[in-house]
Amino acid sequence: MKLENIYISAQSNYWSHPKGEPGSAATLTPSSVDCVAGSGLVGDRFFNFKENYKGQVTLISKDNLDRLQEFLKLEFDPQVLRRNLLVSGIDPLSLIGKQFQIGEVLFEGKVDCTPCFWMDLVIGEGAYQWLQEHNAGGLRAAVINSGTIQCGDLLKIN
Repeated sequence: MKLENIYISAQSNYWSHPKGEPGSAATLTPSSVDCVAGSGLVGDRFFNFKENYKGQVTLISKDNLDRLQEFLKLEFDPQVLRRNLLVSGIDPLSLIGKQFQIGEVLFEGKVDCTPCFWMDLVIGEGAYQWLQEHNAGGLRAAVINSGTIQCGDLLKIN
């Protein structure tokens, strides 16, 4: 179980864009990111979003996205999903209600991160339905202690 990639963006491309055109804020793919307890990922749009926010960080499964690409018979960059952490070897939803560690940072899984209709627009027709049917939209989590995580860090369940 490991952290494959990190994605952060200073602005939302989908929230506050209901049924209109998505925003065009860039998604950065740093090799590491600082995490702040109770606040989220430094530089991300949900950093200090609101107190006790359940989505300080979002995780999505690389394994599920590989299955989605196979089903749709197309390739896409996972960054279009706007989840923060791409992990492999685990279903993120299995972490709901649990504490887990990536590198030196402790997180707590809160709730699922349900897919939205934008998925068909940014990935391809059928992506939204597949992600919903397979409960593969991802996980919203809270940052419990501050520290830095980097691509390649192992994910451990506490």
